[in-house]
Amino acid sequence: MDKKKILILGAKGSLGQALSQVYADREVVGLDQAELDITDEKKVLEKIGEIKPSIIFNCAAYTNVDGAEKNKELVDKVNGLAVGFIARACKNIGAILVHYSTGMIFDGSNSEGYNEDDESKPVNYYGKSKLLGEQELQRNADMYYLIRTCWLYGKETNGKKSFPDIMLGLIDNLEINAVSDEFGSPTYVKDLAQSSRALVDLQKPCGVYHIINEGVASRFNWTQEIFKINNIEKKINKVDSTFFKRDAKRPRFEVLNNNKFIKLRPWQEALEEYLQSQK
Repeated sequence: MDKKKILILGAKGSLGQALSQVYADREVVGLDQAELDITDEKKVLEKIGEIKPSIIFNCAAYTNVDGAEKNKELVDKVNGLAVGFIARACKNIGAILVHYSTGMIFDGSNSEGYNEDDESKPVNYYGKSKLLGEQELQRNADMYYLIRTCWLYGKETNGKKSFPDIMLGLIDNLEINAVSDEFGSPTYVKDLAQSSRALVDLQKPCGVYHIINEGVASRFNWTQEIFKINNIEKKINKVDSTFFKRDAKRPRFEVLNNNKFIKLRPWQEALEEYLQSQK
């Protein structure tokens, strides 16, 4: 095992790219779907066995929440079973595995937010698949950090735009509608990546961590702040979660409480930095 080598799976995604920048001082190997099919156990064990990194960050995931309702077999493979394959490969070489999960493993009924050890009860198939991944991780890995986050955003990658860029793309519309009865903590990939490295560097105990930018917002609040930072005066209509036809149910409160690690800056500050960086 190379103690300086870092492996990032899902390297071309927004979080994968942010982690590559955070580890600019280390040897980083980045693999995406084209380089490694994580649902192929044999290939996963062979490839990770060849690279022999000291730390693996698994950012690879099926993230289309509505699409998950129609592609359950694929979603279970990518978000669930594949995590077990990666965990076993890590165990074989004595590597640390950092895996990312979501607030959608909870049912969203608790307005006070969810602690790291609260009972999971997903309300959609995406959440169920991510919970399966957590179970596979805990069953197969010796040394791991399971990081849950929510409402992640960053620069466009692989043609996927994050929420702030989607909303800014709507400014020429006569009306803009934003959901006001679903709540979470908008989290900047740069902050999550930096905190992920700090978690490992500080050699915190292995286990479950909630890492999010501090504070709570609805999609409506988030949109308001996006436009305010960009000095855009635009009427935003408050709508409830039934306004948009979506295949997957969303948890009303996808709010995570960070009780175990350094708290990140408020979501408004992180959002301002992101939006300024895009100009």
